[in-house]
Amino acid sequence: MKGFLFYLFIGMFVVLLRASVFPLFLPPGFCPDLLLGLIIYLGLSENMLRAVLLALLLGGIQDAFSGTSLGLSVFVCLAILLLVRLLSEHLNVESPSLLVLLILGGTLVQKLLLAACLLVLADAGPVLQIILAALPQQLLANLIASSLLLSLVLRLQPLFGNRAGLAGLAYQSKRHGT
Repeated sequence: MKGFLFYLFIGMFVVLLRASVFPLFLPPGFCPDLLLGLIIYLGLSENMLRAVLLALLLGGIQDAFSGTSLGLSVFVCLAILLLVRLLSEHLNVESPSLLVLLILGGTLVQKLLLAACLLVLADAGPVLQIILAALPQQLLANLIASSLLLSLVLRLQPLFGNRAGLAGLAYQSKRHGT
């Protein structure tokens, strides 16, 4: 339960950053989507029930803070989570570079799902052109943000010790190197 509340708090903090703080300091296209990184991380490291509940809650929170179509972020977060779960069975989830690549792929999938849903379900006008025009900036922002956060976590990891279940971070048991 403590882990669930921790991820929920981190997700709410990330959504608040994206909705209120980042627009003050960054141009609109260069605001990184840290919630996407959290959803991908949950898909790689948490059990299915906890990850799905968190994806639903965090998608709903993102819709409440910055969404215009209620349920759109919920659908996109859940779809990305399920895709990551399918991929994680076939990939080495302890690779930090894989985590960054999954965030880039997740950005592409997120934007394509948003565009498809808005085209089919809403009268959004030329949404595809807007989303595709902002895609390179979003990819760059997510790449920079995920690389910085991952390098920070990798530098701080020795201070707190290695533990199992951390996607993108090497796990070393007590017998490592003996």
